[in-house]
Amino acid sequence: MEEKVQAKKKDHTFFFLLMTDQMQCIITALKAESDPFIHHLKLRRDSNFKFPCFRNDDLGIVLIGVGVGKKNIRSRINNFFRSVDSNSIQFINVGIAGGRKNSARLGELFLINKIIDELKSKPYYPDVLTNSPIKENSLTTVKKQIVDGGEQYDTLVDMEASEIFDVCSTFISVHNIAFLKIVSDHMDIGDNNFDHESIRSLIIKRMDQIMDFIEKFKLIGQLSGPILSDIDMDWIELNREKYLLTETQVNQLLNSAKRFRLKNSSALFPQLDIKGPTSKTDRKKIFQDIRAQLKA
Repeated sequence: MEEKVQAKKKDHTFFFLLMTDQMQCIITALKAESDPFIHHLKLRRDSNFKFPCFRNDDLGIVLIGVGVGKKNIRSRINNFFRSVDSNSIQFINVGIAGGRKNSARLGELFLINKIIDELKSKPYYPDVLTNSPIKENSLTTVKKQIVDGGEQYDTLVDMEASEIFDVCSTFISVHNIAFLKIVSDHMDIGDNNFDHESIRSLIIKRMDQIMDFIEKFKLIGQLSGPILSDIDMDWIELNREKYLLTETQVNQLLNSAKRFRLKNSSALFPQLDIKGPTSKTDRKKIFQDIRAQLKA
């Protein structure tokens, strides 16, 4: 069943298409990450897939295991995606990550707003549109586990997220992809020192927060089609050109604009300042002012 919600902006009319038949897919790397969800959500094994796949059709939730690292991610998500309606699915990657001692406590839960693929030196920017109390953080996806303390990283570290984003974003809009990471270590222990029960315990302790996010995230998934109109995107481009915004700033502005548009379907974006920036400091202040106006 579908419902159209119409909004008007100047002479431009656009539609948000609300999807009522919806599926959410949790992606995990480890069995210890999967088990708490299987138990909590009463998921049953789907024998149609050769890899770990569990589901509860009454809840509209599926879980697939992709294993550690990138090697199985593309084939397993591709295989799974061919079996579902591409217009009504969300992907949520939940798992553990390493963090710096001075910036991330063990057991702390983060919502990821930027992913850097270390090998490709390529950034990815998940849309963070859900109104959630979970703190945001950046994440670097690495080829092998970091065990020397990770002083070279100023982000969280995992081994799967960039590939998950790269694959899922070929199928669905990025506002339907989310990443939640729990700090399991300070990048100072090896594989042999991770035990199933400690990882399982980390997930269980954060289960209420995770499920609250997933429920709120579902509302974003009910919007099919672009959140921003062509006119909105022109405004983003004008800001980029006038204020010489960096790639990171442009993506932060996109997130702020999308949040604004979801709350204000027909309101105009803030007027641009006539003057451009005279320095990096000036650019940063102008940028912060624009985002503040969007939040007001």
